[in-house]
Amino acid sequence: MMEKILPNKVQGFSLVETLIAAVIVAVAMLGLGKLQGITLLNSADSRMKTHALNLAQEKIEALRMFANQSTYTGLVSGPTVSPDLLVGANANFDRTWEISSCPSLVVTSTCKKVSVEVKWLDPKGIEQTVQLTSYIAEADPVKSGVVLM
Repeated sequence: MMEKILPNKVQGFSLVETLIAAVIVAVAMLGLGKLQGITLLNSADSRMKTHALNLAQEKIEALRMFANQSTYTGLVSGPTVSPDLLVGANANFDRTWEISSCPSLVVTSTCKKVSVEVKWLDPKGIEQTVQLTSYIAEADPVKSGVVLM
């Protein structure tokens, strides 16, 4: 006699099993969607912080490039808000700087302490701040290339 190869009853997926699988996949997709949203917000926040740091560094370098001794002595504190600060960013940046004399521990020659602060509002409406501090030594650029023997 011939043996049966297939069982009498073939079983498949029931409706309940299919619904449970669909719910599991839906929950996983919602989690991935939320993760992607958080990643995009963090990426935008990082981009704005980098832009703010670049603006602060740019101001410090601009103050560091004095042309002569009288320009150095004329370095003063001040705020600036201008449209050129908005290029390539999704926020309005407010850049201020303060110039003061160096602390007594740092003074090896005459120098000035420069603190630049950049503020902006993040997408949640919270004010963010980045601050850089540097020291500018009094060295006449004209005389800096002279070698005395």
